[in-house]
Parts: sequence; C-alpha cells; structure tokens
Amino acid sequence: MKKITYFIVPVLIGGLFLFGLDKFLDHEIKDLLNKKDLIPVMDYPLSVEKDKGIILNNHLLKQNDIMMIGSSELGHATKQHPTYYFNTNRSKNKVFIIGKAYTQNLQDATIIGSTDPNIKDKKVVLLLSMQWFMDKGGVTAHHYQGRFSPVQFYAFLQNPEISKKNKEEFAKRASELLAGSGEFKPEAVYAKLYNDNSFTSKVEKTILYPYFKARQFEVVLKDKGMLFKKLLRAPMKKEVKKGEPINWENETKQAIEDAKKRVGNNDLCIDKMYYEKNFGKNLDKMKGRYDYVNLLESREFDDYELTLSVCKDLGIKPVVVMLPAMDKFYNLTGISKEERHAFYDKAENMAKQKGFDVIDLRDKETEKYYLRDVMHLGTKGWVDVCEKLFKKLNQQ
Repeated sequence: MKKITYFIVPVLIGGLFLFGLDKFLDHEIKDLLNKKDLIPVMDYPLSVEKDKGIILNNHLLKQNDIMMIGSSELGHATKQHPTYYFNTNRSKNKVFIIGKAYTQNLQDATIIGSTDPNIKDKKVVLLLSMQWFMDKGGVTAHHYQGRFSPVQFYAFLQNPEISKKNKEEFAKRASELLAGSGEFKPEAVYAKLYNDNSFTSKVEKTILYPYFKARQFEVVLKDKGMLFKKLLRAPMKKEVKKGEPINWENETKQAIEDAKKRVGNNDLCIDKMYYEKNFGKNLDKMKGRYDYVNLLESREFDDYELTLSVCKDLGIKPVVVMLPAMDKFYNLTGISKEERHAFYDKAENMAKQKGFDVIDLRDKETEKYYLRDVMHLGTKGWVDVCEKLFKKLNQQ
C-alpha cells in the first residue's frame, strides 16, 4: 500500500502543479497580449511564436490583423517591406508575417488549419514561389521537419471545420515526411495511425490514447511558455498617431534610387553581392542547370491544393500572390518562359476555381529592379506588391 502511495502522491502533485501552471499562463498571457507592443514580433519573420505556435496567431487574427505567409522573401533585406507599409499606422489593418527559407505549401496549410475556426473574416495573404515546385517530390523531409510544429499539427487534426478528406491527406503527408524523425516520433506514430482503420491500429489507438492526450497538453504548455517568455521581454504598448497616407509614386521613385545603389553593373540588374557570390564573372556556367525540372509534375501542387482546400473549409478567402521569377536567368538555366507561364496558369486557375483573389506578377519577370536576386522581391517589387495589397484589402 505504501508503495502505491509513494507512486500516486508525486503524480498527483505533479499533475496539480502542471494544471496550476497552465491556468497561470492563460491568465498572464491574456493580460500581456493587451498591454504589450506586439509590432516587433509581428515584424519578425523568424518568430517561433508565430511560425510554430497558435496562441499569438489567433490573437492577431481576432484583432483583424493580416496573416501574410511566405518564405525567405519575407526577410528584411530592403526597407521596402510589408511591415514598413502596414505596421507604421498608415493602413486600416496591421500585418504579421510568417515564413523563412524552405517554408512551403504544407507548412502554410498547417499554420492556417491550426487557427481557431471561431474567428470569422480572417485576412490571409499567401505568397507563392515557383521555386517550391522545382523538386518533383515537393517539400523534402529535412525541410519539413525543420519547420514542423507539434502544437499546430494536433490543432489541425482537431479542427472541426476541416473536412475528413483534408485531414486524411494532411496526416498521410505528415506520416511520410516525419518517418524516421526522433524528435517528432510521437507525431509520426499519430499520423500513421490516423488513417489506419485496421483492428490492430484501433487497439494501438486505444492503448496510446492517454499518452497522446498528455503529449498534446505538453506541446500546448510549451507554446504558452515560449509566448509568455517573449511577452515579458516585449516593450509596453504606447499610443501612436495615425501616419500620413502613402504616396506610392514617391515610394516607387525612392525604391529605384535604393536599387541603383545595391545593383552596380551586372547582366541581371540584381544585388551585386548576390551576383558576385553566386555567379562571379561567368553567368553562363548556369546554362541548362535546371533542364530536368518539370514544374507541372511536382507533388508541391498536391500540397498547394490542400492549402487552398483548407482555406475553403475554414471560410477564408486568401489573396494569392504569385511571385515572379527572373526571365533572363531561368531561360538560361532551362525553365523557359512557356514552362513558367504554364505554371502560373495552373496555380492561378486552382485558386480562382475556389473563388480566391490572385495577384499575378508574371509580367514583372523582366522589369528592372523588381527583384533583388533571381527570385526574391526587391525594392521596387515590394512597393508594387504592397500597393496592390492596399487596394485589394481596402487599406486606405
């Protein structure tokens, strides 16, 4: 009897402590979210509280901020940037950016699907990069695992508004990409069991049910702990005055002047440091580098379809921005204009078939200073995209 007591008492104490900690964090986070200035974390694209969390994203969506999801283009490489235009008191809504290198459609679907379905009229912008579709298999296991979030994973699969079909597709992809992962082995097992309705699988699910409930509590608590720590260090909110309306013509002129200083003299009119590092004095060495690529056959389109379908399930009408690729570079490397435009057509049609708005930038592939390298928006590109989003989202 004593042995049982020695086991049960510590478990009860531990359970009560975790329960109390959970309630404490709920109370403190709610208070801090209303007191603290959230602009710095909204501006920072690598913030794990957004990239791999759910609490902050839901809070920002509730206050009608715009969720912009993309990839490495969201790094602050130029002054001209969405946060410069949306988070300086010159628009009706602020923007919070999520995305870093190798973030692709499956991560987009996860982030969107993990949001609270009770939040109505969510504002979402999806930045779509052609480069994601260059690998036939889509996102790699390495890149997926590097950006994987257990708390978002469970929130997605428990979201009552997401269809069974989409949950099954999501679980299937997660099972494939998490196979062999040590850090996310629980989620790999959960994903594999999710679509397995065999008798053996049902027994395993029953046996493992308490473990997975504990695991879900653990990852939610971790999300709360990370956000609490971040908010404690954040500055206090201050009253700010509304800024002057943006003069887009002047912004474009300034963007061109800024680009001239960055570019120097090279064949592609892109940032000189990027050009020198990647091509040196011999751009022709890249000839035919991507001859093997078939954009239209990439599995990334399946993940893109999942992202769009999840948005449809949740009543979200995203604005899809199809980012341009540099004409001269990709013609040289083996992805022709015809191939790229076939890709743009397919991606645009998939979005429009679901009733979503698309900003098609294919005509900017040859525009000087629009890109800062062969794939990322530059000074002039960001001004143009932000102006288009201001109009599309009725910001002025």
